[in-house]
Amino acid sequence: MTTCQRGFGLLEALVALAIGLLVLGAATQVLFSSQQLWRMQGAATRLHEDATLVLHRLALDLRMTGSFGCLGLESVTFHEPAARQALAEPLQLNLRADGSFESLSLVLAELPGAPGSADWTLSTDCLEWAQVHARRQRVEGAPLSIALRRTTYRLHNGSLLLVSGGFTAALIDHVRDLRVVHVEAQEGERLDIRLTLSDPTQQVTRDYATSVTLRNRLPPS
Repeated sequence: MTTCQRGFGLLEALVALAIGLLVLGAATQVLFSSQQLWRMQGAATRLHEDATLVLHRLALDLRMTGSFGCLGLESVTFHEPAARQALAEPLQLNLRADGSFESLSLVLAELPGAPGSADWTLSTDCLEWAQVHARRQRVEGAPLSIALRRTTYRLHNGSLLLVSGGFTAALIDHVRDLRVVHVEAQEGERLDIRLTLSDPTQQVTRDYATSVTLRNRLPPS
């Protein structure tokens, strides 16, 4: 009795190997694309979080700018000469020749727990008198004392720096562009802000924009 046995030939083995390589290559490409997409989504999420943090901080400081107690500046006695000019111009926006952002300087009430030291102290009874002294001081007989400081946002080499009370910190890096426009309208003053961030490793760029209405009427320039 003769038994006939037959295996794969060379041609069949080559075809199977080629199909296996094609399947493996396609799976590798899908895996690589999934990893790239995951990395790009992660980079975009980080950019969004950074932009949200910075724009929220900017909006908070802008809304506090020009809040100097209960009385107008005409009722304030200045014991610190530099404070008069600072409070008269609590918002100073500096742009470069091409219109891009250089710095934004704000005079506002000090936030609790803020690092550094206050530049001035405004003391008032909210009825008849108000005084401004250098640094942080407690004036005898003043029911209300407000610590004031100049806070400056400055763009330097792609990093947005925060300078306040002798303390400097980098808020975010990889700032590709920052545009700030001061708009005066009938309904009030506002700042239109457009921020462009990038992630150089993943080559992701995102634009973010917001408008902040100034709650406190600024002194006329």
